[in-house]
Amino acid sequence: MTTKYGNEIVNSFDTYKKISEEYNIDISEVVKIDLNRNGVSLPDNEVREDFRVRFKSSLLNGYNSWYALPVRSRENTPFIAQNGVVYFDDISIGNYDELRLDTCESSYQRGPHLLNLNSRSRSNCGGCKACVHNYNDLYDSTVIKDNVPLRTRQDIESFFDTRDIDVSKLIQIAVVTGLFHGENNVVEHMKLVNDVAKERGFQGELMYFGCEVNSDEALKELASLENFELIYALDNFSNRDKFLAKTKSIITLETAKDTLLRAKDKNIETTISYISGLDSLESMKNGFMMMKDSFTRFPVINIYQIQTMEQAAILNDEAKSLEYYIKSRIELEKLFKDSEYRPRRWENYRPLWYDYYEGEKVKDNAYGQQENIKTKVKNK
Repeated sequence: MTTKYGNEIVNSFDTYKKISEEYNIDISEVVKIDLNRNGVSLPDNEVREDFRVRFKSSLLNGYNSWYALPVRSRENTPFIAQNGVVYFDDISIGNYDELRLDTCESSYQRGPHLLNLNSRSRSNCGGCKACVHNYNDLYDSTVIKDNVPLRTRQDIESFFDTRDIDVSKLIQIAVVTGLFHGENNVVEHMKLVNDVAKERGFQGELMYFGCEVNSDEALKELASLENFELIYALDNFSNRDKFLAKTKSIITLETAKDTLLRAKDKNIETTISYISGLDSLESMKNGFMMMKDSFTRFPVINIYQIQTMEQAAILNDEAKSLEYYIKSRIELEKLFKDSEYRPRRWENYRPLWYDYYEGEKVKDNAYGQQENIKTKVKNK
C-alpha cells in the first residue's frame, strides 16, 4: 500500500521486526525512521492536516526527544497520536506531551542550552522544491511568526534582553537562515551576534548554517571568531539544477568541498547538511565519499518530510520504501567507520539515528548537556 505522496506504508509491526533482524538494527530505530518519513494522524485535529506538529515523546523505551512531523490523514500514515499516546495502528509505542503546532519563528531553543536564530526570515525563502517554504500558499499567520528580522546591533540586543535566556549558559548559538544576499552580510551578522552574545557571557559554539560564504577573505574573518562552525547547506548531490533555487544550484560539489577544505585549514569546524530521500543510494554514497575528507564533524542528515504534492514529485523512487533509509544509514556508518565522528542527536528533529549508532547505545545528549561540543577533532 502506498500513500497519496507515493511512499510505501508498513502495514504490520512484524515487518519492523523482520527489517530489524535482517539489518541488525534495533527495532526502535526502524520505527522512528518510519514515523519521521510518514508523519502522524491527529484524530482530535489539534493541528491542521499538511501542517506540522511538534511534540516530545519517549518511543519504545527510548530517550525523551522532540519530534516535528507532517500531519497526515489516517489513510496516509500508520501512526496516530491521541490522548497522550503514540500508536502504530492499534499498538501503543510510547507516550507524548507538549503537543503543539510547529511554527516558523524568529528563534527557538532546542532545550535550555541551544539557541537557533532565524535572522532573515526563512519563510521568505523560495526556489528549493524540497523546502515547504517554497510553497507560499500552504502556511498562514498561525505558522509564520518570523516577521521581525535581526539585522542591527539594536535588534540583536533587544532580542536577548526581552527573552528569558541565560546567554552565558548557552552551549551553541546557530544562525540557520538564508537570504543574506552576499557573504559580507553573513560575516557582519555573525560578528554582531558574536559580540552581543559575548557581552552577555556566551562562551559556546557559534554556528552558521548556509552556503553563502565561500571566499578566503570571508572565511578568515569567521575563523577569527572563537569556536566557529560552518554547516554548508548542500541538501542533495544529484539533480541540483532541478531541485534547488538558482543561487544554490550553481554551487557545485567541487566548490562546496573546496570551501570546506579551506575553512578546515583555518581551524573552522566543518560539515554539511543533507536531505535523505532526494538522491539514489548510489548518488548518496558517491557524494559523501567525495565530500567526507572536508568534514571535521558528522553531517547533519534530515529525513525528507513531505507536506505538498509538489514535494512528493521529487522524492527519489528508491526512497519510497522504508528500507532505503535503513540502507542509507548503514552505508553512512561504513563511510565514517574509521572516523571519530558521531551524529549529534539534538541537531535536528528528523534524523537517521536516535538512540543507537553502529549497534551501540549513544549518550542521551538530545539537548547538548552531556557533550562537550567545544572539543576539537584531532588531526585536522
